[in-house]
Parts: sequence; structure tokens; C-alpha cells
Amino acid sequence: MTKNNFLTGVATLLLGFLLSCDNTTADPINNTLNGPNNPGSSGGSTPTITGPRILHKIVINNVTNQEFVTTGNVLEKAIFKEASGPTSFFVGTATYTSGKITRVKFAQEVNGAPANTLSYDFNITYDSGGKINYTTGATMIGSIPNFNSEYTYTYDSAGKMTKIVEKKKSGSTYTQFTNYNFTNTGDNITKMVTEAGITNAAGVPDLSATVLTTTYTYSAYDNKINPYNTLPRTFFVMWSLVHPINFPALSANNLKSFNIVFPSPVPGTAGPVIPGDYTYLYDSMNYPTSDQTQAQKYIYKAL
Repeated sequence: MTKNNFLTGVATLLLGFLLSCDNTTADPINNTLNGPNNPGSSGGSTPTITGPRILHKIVINNVTNQEFVTTGNVLEKAIFKEASGPTSFFVGTATYTSGKITRVKFAQEVNGAPANTLSYDFNITYDSGGKINYTTGATMIGSIPNFNSEYTYTYDSAGKMTKIVEKKKSGSTYTQFTNYNFTNTGDNITKMVTEAGITNAAGVPDLSATVLTTTYTYSAYDNKINPYNTLPRTFFVMWSLVHPINFPALSANNLKSFNIVFPSPVPGTAGPVIPGDYTYLYDSMNYPTSDQTQAQKYIYKAL
């Protein structure tokens, strides 16, 4: 792979990630003001949840955009609506071992049936303290292997994730790396810088080649409860490895504004910059119920 082709390919891939998950990372969507916490309700006088809860759906303009299938506090499946069509969904299924998620598989479904497209299959291990320390990822196009990835994780003394290193393989040969570097402020991710480049066959980064840097600045959070925190953190680490724009789902509070600076497709010129702002309304328990326009709503289930 030439340097220029790698540069263009990764920039296109990153921009594709952003566009494909633009529907799945907008501000939270749970409840109407009149009946915010009744799953399946479109409004009306319904009881408000005042105790433990779990995120059930995110609805945009009365259409379910994300749905989390749970039994009690156990996440079984997450269904993300895709922008490509009304019956196209990206589905993540979790597998548990001794109460921990040890596998997450993402695949596209169209009209309720598996599609012959790109899928991701992550297998996860933990250290003695319960933190993720290693992940393998197998990527397929239909039934054909595309590439494999290995992920290692670094934490600070407080147990906050500070870095994920991904190395990609084609067959048994390493080809590319991506470093995810995190800045944490309190319990929120306030910055992430990704570095992507090529490796030699043994997996050592080739720093003499082009390294593409993308900077995600998460400049403002509220002080309320992030509804994604009601679901297993491990699932959203894997989801964010598919679509890195989703990493703020791991933060304790709700993202209010961000700025993403992508690599330039042409050396010597500035890369594209994408800003964004989110708004929220909350219930008495400090959970988001909708954005301020009430177009996007959060729906919870009581536990």
C-alpha cells in the first residue's frame, strides 16, 4: 500500500464512520415530558421512573433509532437503525461468561435477516481487577475473512482508560496500527487523539511513513447521568472500536459539544473540521428525557 493511498483510504474510512453513526450518537432520546419513562409509549399520563432503570430505546421523530434488548440489567442485543434505509439495522449481540461480556458480534440486518456485508466479532479478556486488557477482532465480508485486529489497553493509577493500541493483520501478517489516546477529566473523556499508520510484518509501526492523526475534542459535558451508563461498559468499548465517535458513551455525564479535526486528504492543507452541539431536558432523577426540541427522546425500563 502506498503512502498516498493509505492516507486517502483512512481519511475516507474515518469520515464514513462519522456519517454512519451520526444517527446513533446524537443527544439522548428517552422520554416525552408527559410520559418519559414508559417503554413503547408515545406520550400521555404515565408513571415516571424514580428508582433504578436501564436505557431501553432512543427515538427520533417517533422512529426508534436505537433499541437495547435487556432482561433485568443484562444486555442481550443492541439494534441501531442505519441511514441507508428504513429496514436496515446494525445489530450487536453480547455473549457472557461468569457474568461478564466476553464476546460482542456486530452485523447488519435488512428486513430482519442477516445481510451479506461487513461484520465484526470481538472476543474480550479481563485482568484480575476486572478491566479489559486484551481483545481480538475478526472482520468478515459475508463469509469471507477481511482482516483481524488485536487490541491492548492501558489505564492510569485511578483505573481510567488512557490508551488502546490496535494492530491489524491480513492473514498472519501485520499491516496497520491505530492508537487511541484518551484524556480524562474526572469521569469524562474530554479528548481523544487517534494515530493511524502502517506496520512492518511483525507489527512494529513504521513511523517513517505517513501517520494520520484525528483529534476529537469533547469540550463540554453536563453534570447529569449518562443513560448509556445504565448498560454494560464493555459493550460500548466494542461499539466505539467500530465507530470511534461513540467513545463519549463511556463518560459519566452527557456530552454537550464536540469538535473533530480529521486528517487532511492532501498533505499541506488543513483537514476537515466537524463541530457539534447537543441539548437535553431531564427528569427529577437527573436522567435525560429528550433534547430541548423533544424530537429525540430517551425511553427507560424500570429495574
